[in-house]
Amino acid sequence: MTDAAGAPLSATDMAARLDAGETTPEALLADAFARIARANAALGAFVHLDPEGAAAAARASGARQSAGARLGPLDGVPIAVKDNLWVAGMPARWGSRMWADFVPPADDIAVERLRAAGAIIVGKTNTPEFALSGRTDSPLHGPARNPWDVKLTPGGSSGGSVAAVAAGLVPLSLATDAGGSTRLPASYTGLYGMRPSNGTIPRRHGFPPMALDFQAIGVLGRSLADMALLLDAVSGPDPRDPASLRGPGRPIAGRPLRIGWFSAIGDEAVDPEVAAAVAECAALLAGAACDVVPREAPYDIAGVRQVWGVLSASGAARAAEIHPDRWRAEASRPIAMAAERGLGLAAVDYVRAMDGLAAIRTGVAETWGDVDVFLCPAAASPAWPIDQEHPAMVGGRQGHAAVQNTFATWVNAIGHPAISVPARPHADGRPLGVQIVGRFGEDATVIDVARRLDSCRTWSMPDAPVW
Repeated sequence: MTDAAGAPLSATDMAARLDAGETTPEALLADAFARIARANAALGAFVHLDPEGAAAAARASGARQSAGARLGPLDGVPIAVKDNLWVAGMPARWGSRMWADFVPPADDIAVERLRAAGAIIVGKTNTPEFALSGRTDSPLHGPARNPWDVKLTPGGSSGGSVAAVAAGLVPLSLATDAGGSTRLPASYTGLYGMRPSNGTIPRRHGFPPMALDFQAIGVLGRSLADMALLLDAVSGPDPRDPASLRGPGRPIAGRPLRIGWFSAIGDEAVDPEVAAAVAECAALLAGAACDVVPREAPYDIAGVRQVWGVLSASGAARAAEIHPDRWRAEASRPIAMAAERGLGLAAVDYVRAMDGLAAIRTGVAETWGDVDVFLCPAAASPAWPIDQEHPAMVGGRQGHAAVQNTFATWVNAIGHPAISVPARPHADGRPLGVQIVGRFGEDATVIDVARRLDSCRTWSMPDAPVW
């Protein structure tokens, strides 16, 4: 089902047509499954589909529509959920052979809220093992591919989710973000992807965390309005998650928004077109009643990488050891290596990482300064060939495994909100994203700046790929 321009319907368009009686939940679901049938073999987006459960949910939504009792804008809208999130009755394989047969007994809170909003969960999307890679290639399900060019990766670890949304198979997906896993893939596929403040989307049931509280549930959409619709549906406090009970940040009123921007940190590699996109967006926001000032990056990239290395290795070891007799034979090579590193760490190494994390958090707080948000790259480069672990070259320099997280993981370390917003595409047509990072709890400010940037952009967004 398409709009007047031939593009897949957005979630907001679907909601409007459902309200007007111009379509039905059953018709939207049939269209989604038809798109998935055409495209999924090429894209590797979905790893599990639930046609019976989705059909039952669509019938119930259709009955509410007929009775004039729709539950809200997501009632009847098809949606995807990343495979590391728990959906009762559907497999949650975590991209791992060790969890190939696992079916969780309960919904995570965000999934509960999707069901309560009447959304139609069509299935689960591809993720690398333990959702611990910047490239989605699961030992259980194989790779996810970028809908803009299937020779490119969609990134990770939410590669299946962005492939599903960018290709128009569904308009929305729940994802996760522990080191950039929502924002980076969004930037590679022309989507809006947000990692909210810790606790904005409460959590209860799920896999053990890889790195303390670095991971948040993320939201993905082809438009900012769609993404915000999903965020609204799953946000808000829940007593089962004490972190969700903290209040929102301070309102900003009576003065222009102050935006600090940077396009580099130290001598780290960054694609020149990525840097140029950030500078262009800074100039546009300066013309949109914002006070825009250049700033240095407020974090120590070496410290972030050091802490992430210890925490992620420890998390991999803890998860692997749930299957002590299986993991060495069944884990992918990267996870097996990370788990071995984690098992080799001493308690003092972990405590020093905690000290390092505290230093990161106090350091960012002290250097944040007088800005409301920061504007910076989402990723150091656009998407790269799918058969490579990481970009071979970035900005004329040798790439490496951590290069794409240069501008992402610091946000997870401090628990703040950040969104990737599509920018002017690369000269070769690959999507690019810029990132807006806000103070803790000021998720609404981040979305406001994204909305302002959308309203003043001077380039035409390319047509979404048609599948």
